[in-house]
Amino acid sequence: MLISLAMSIAAAGAAGTPVVPAIIDCQSNLAPRTAQTERRSVTDKDLIETLDLGSNAGLETGSFFSVGPDRRVAAAIRRADIDSNSYCTGIMVIDASGSARLIDAGPGAAFWRFDNFYGTNGFPTGSPKLITPRWSSDGQSLGFLKFVDGKLQLWLWRDGSKARAIAANDQDIIDFRFTKDGTALVYKIRDEAQQQAILRYEALQGFHYDERSFPFFSSRPFPIGKPGDLHLTASLTDGSIHKASSDEIAMLSPKANDGPEPIMVPNSKGIYHIAMQSGRTTLTCASSLCTDIEGTPWLSAPNMIGYMRREGWAKGTTAIYQWSPGAAAPRRLYATTDLLIDCAPFGQDVLCGREGSKRPRTLERINLKTRRSSTLFDPNPAFHTIALGQVERLNWKNDRGIECFGDLTYPPDYQPGKAYPLVVVQYESRGFLRGGTGDEYPVQLFARAGYLVLTVQRPRSPFYGLGLASIERQRLQNKDFVERRSILSAIETKVSQLVDAGIADPDRIGITGLSDGSTTVQFAALHSRLFRAAAVSGCCWEPSQTWISGPALQAHYHALGWPASPQDDIPMWRDISLSRNASHVAFPLLIQAADGEYRVALEAVHALRAAASPVDLFVFPDEAHIKRHPAQRASLYARNLRWFDFWLLGKRPAGNGPDAQEVSRWADMQRAWPKKE
Repeated sequence: MLISLAMSIAAAGAAGTPVVPAIIDCQSNLAPRTAQTERRSVTDKDLIETLDLGSNAGLETGSFFSVGPDRRVAAAIRRADIDSNSYCTGIMVIDASGSARLIDAGPGAAFWRFDNFYGTNGFPTGSPKLITPRWSSDGQSLGFLKFVDGKLQLWLWRDGSKARAIAANDQDIIDFRFTKDGTALVYKIRDEAQQQAILRYEALQGFHYDERSFPFFSSRPFPIGKPGDLHLTASLTDGSIHKASSDEIAMLSPKANDGPEPIMVPNSKGIYHIAMQSGRTTLTCASSLCTDIEGTPWLSAPNMIGYMRREGWAKGTTAIYQWSPGAAAPRRLYATTDLLIDCAPFGQDVLCGREGSKRPRTLERINLKTRRSSTLFDPNPAFHTIALGQVERLNWKNDRGIECFGDLTYPPDYQPGKAYPLVVVQYESRGFLRGGTGDEYPVQLFARAGYLVLTVQRPRSPFYGLGLASIERQRLQNKDFVERRSILSAIETKVSQLVDAGIADPDRIGITGLSDGSTTVQFAALHSRLFRAAAVSGCCWEPSQTWISGPALQAHYHALGWPASPQDDIPMWRDISLSRNASHVAFPLLIQAADGEYRVALEAVHALRAAASPVDLFVFPDEAHIKRHPAQRASLYARNLRWFDFWLLGKRPAGNGPDAQEVSRWADMQRAWPKKE
């Protein structure tokens, strides 16, 4: 998929075009929903309208919560609403006993944009922006960013009073800090005014087609370079606002004090180790246990660094370590196969966001002495009353000997000895198994419908640990599609094992994917005979990418080994292009693409239709790489299930409604398909 490589090299971004807020009672909407007395089946609302703690994209640094001096925790929360096709966002304050209070709520949500997308800025992703609330030094005030009227404003809450706006601008406020005395807030505005004015002027004369252009997404170029920053300071005493001083601006830098701080330092092979920096002195931990760091390290004591690392089989375990600068090795204090994120000191304990395979994110308090974990705040207490399929963690190796892991979700009424249809979901299997990367393939809804669901974690690169520069590693991975073959082998190996065990029906196996997962599906269409149907969230790698991707993106692809023109390297296109192999595609393909990406699929779609190979394309308006509208996500869920029900189970909706007419079209494709076995 075009954007998958792009995202992997881009830098930090800011808030993006919002989903238009609707009229919602967000105060009620954001309250944790009480548990039902009776167990019931899972629904799309249960998955889409989960009360989310923080962002779920992992594209930004920072945390969704902060701990005050009195150990009160402020956390950013968000809930999608299918009926209004919008969101509610708010701030929850939780005391050390777990008592939670919603101190502010409002409609709408901000979405993250790249600040460096191949030399341009403002490119949207569709992923919710990370909101980090911050306490004043005395713990009596809380600042946070709030989405209002299409922009992020700076708001303040104090005990005993309602939250109020402190600063607003016609552009997004993207960061802030309290001054040391707590009497003012220093904040940063993403200043795009000059760049947008230049584009408006250029529009009158015609846009020049150059490295700012990404025609697959838009006919309008993106601003070149990074946006400007405007720094202001708002007095909390009299409400006045003035230009921030250099000392005040320095408070917004990652290192805002002169004390020791944990950092990451690369060794000669480019592998990063944990280190402590104090002034000009840097002490580095040379142990291999000080690598593979996950998230941001923290000071757990004046001379002690706490951090998380991935380890174990295929790096499927998250462990918490402590290292004392100068010590030869760190101490391992806690480990779990659950997903831990944004860990921070909490008295003598550690507070983390935590997700299990069947449990949405909670705030978890981990006692590192007893190695026990307890829930401080569960935003979805009703989830345990939902009848979900059981989940089993699986470990295996692919044909290259690379360790792999994934999770197998069983139907809630699973019967041993019966062979079930199976759907593969990619390409993350850490944490809550909602709908795979991008959340379009609802694991538990598939299980409720009678499918086994295998979620597969993308295995490490065959060139991992060789100390190669990123561009060199990616070139080697693309050569003869070495990495794509490795990923496909990881999936095929476990699917074949499940078939051999009599659990999965070999004639009823489907595969799904977004971004990198979509690329794996495309490769499988030409190099595998295991799958009977596929659904992707975007497609495809085709010769037309040499012009539709735009000059900057195509130059990057060429550096990675992709042909510079449709006529170059025909054997490479033969291995990946659906349009060049339209009559040999192994399975029916459903594409549900954003309007910002569907053009990339048109070459393949037209070729497949000409060859009578079953393909269907749906385009979702006002969407980006990650689809963000709740009602559209519900439609994605339903159509993906309907697609596999038809091609794997032969099911057709009753009556003559839109769903039945859609499936009737698929039946026409099936009859016209000169299927090759």
